Amino acid sequence: MLGCCANCHSSHGSADPTAPEPVDFTLDESKLILREIAQELDRILQTRDLSLSTNVCEDGSSLEERQAFLLQLAQALPPKAHAPEMLHGQTAVLSPCSPCSNGLEENRGDACTPKPEEDKGLKKAIGDLSTLSWTLKGMEEDSVCLDTDVAEVVKEMFKLWKKGKLPNLLPVLDFVILSILQQEGQKLSIAKHWNRNQELFNSKADPQHVPDSVWKWITKTRAEVRLDPSTANPCLKISPDGRAVKMDQIVEGAYDPWDDFRRTKQRYDGWSCVLGREGFASGKHYWEVDVRGKTEWRVGVVRESAPRNGFKSLNPKTYHWTLKLQLGRLMAMTVPVTKLARCAPSVLGVFLDMEEGNVSFYDVTNKFHIYSFNVSFDLDEKIFPVFGTVEMGRKMCIVN
Repeated sequence: MLGCCANCHSSHGSADPTAPEPVDFTLDESKLILREIAQELDRILQTRDLSLSTNVCEDGSSLEERQAFLLQLAQALPPKAHAPEMLHGQTAVLSPCSPCSNGLEENRGDACTPKPEEDKGLKKAIGDLSTLSWTLKGMEEDSVCLDTDVAEVVKEMFKLWKKGKLPNLLPVLDFVILSILQQEGQKLSIAKHWNRNQELFNSKADPQHVPDSVWKWITKTRAEVRLDPSTANPCLKISPDGRAVKMDQIVEGAYDPWDDFRRTKQRYDGWSCVLGREGFASGKHYWEVDVRGKTEWRVGVVRESAPRNGFKSLNPKTYHWTLKLQLGRLMAMTVPVTKLARCAPSVLGVFLDMEEGNVSFYDVTNKFHIYSFNVSFDLDEKIFPVFGTVEMGRKMCIVN
């Protein structure tokens, strides 16, 4: 994800013995640590459009927001990230942290603030990042070239901040550092890190809005999805082209819809669901579903071996990762259920990233991120799109 120029340091080995030991900084000095990191990023990045060091300390971020950012960033650093060899084309994969973890209280809409007992952890985090800043000093000027897609996203985020659509520059700084620490040879999952970024910083001005550059990156992975009648609950009616489904109107005594089920165990025999024809074993895949005017639906993904019999709860415990609209209420089918404040979308976008273990849902019309599941997929087993509805009147349609 980062490219080093010919003049980039290539030496590896132990950390510089002259580097200072991490120091327990006071809380007020968090701004100084951010400034140091921003200065070094400005120096080693080939782009000069961001001017991070000039803006980061006057970006409107509060002390509490800076504290929370430093804790999250330190938690996301790979082991021994302060060693010079970790930043010279030999970087380790980030382990993205959960928002507001490690003792931080979650309060949507407000900055995460550390509890008093977390002061020691905050000081250690600042010390770790101080050492990271020292390591960045050992890199040559203009030695880091961001991937084209990443650079486009970072520049657009910077413009959003300029327009007041990001609360401060911390999300930009976070995205740049993530891209630099990404393991060489691996593609940064822009969608996943954007969603993580939004969860961490929870922009008040334009919450969850997906920048055009991120949206372009997501939708270019569009997959051809069609419904598989052989997996459908017998009460569902699938259109001949495999793009639409609704509840069928059954006339008692005219026929027995369960005849087919008695000959195959592939169908859902309880919940009114149907799978897509093609499953995915790798890669990134995006598709859209038109659900406008419907009051009940279920959309998401499911593991191939997940149970389809009876009325077991369709949630991550049974290898289903879905959003559901029921009686006008939008929910993520977690354990327990997560009720979402956002209004139901007219067109729902689904993004599946097998390698990164991410399933994300979007309001296509407004380009909003709705919800994401982080999943450790078994790459030996395929993941299938899944759809469900109990309405006879309005079809659920897959958008080409």
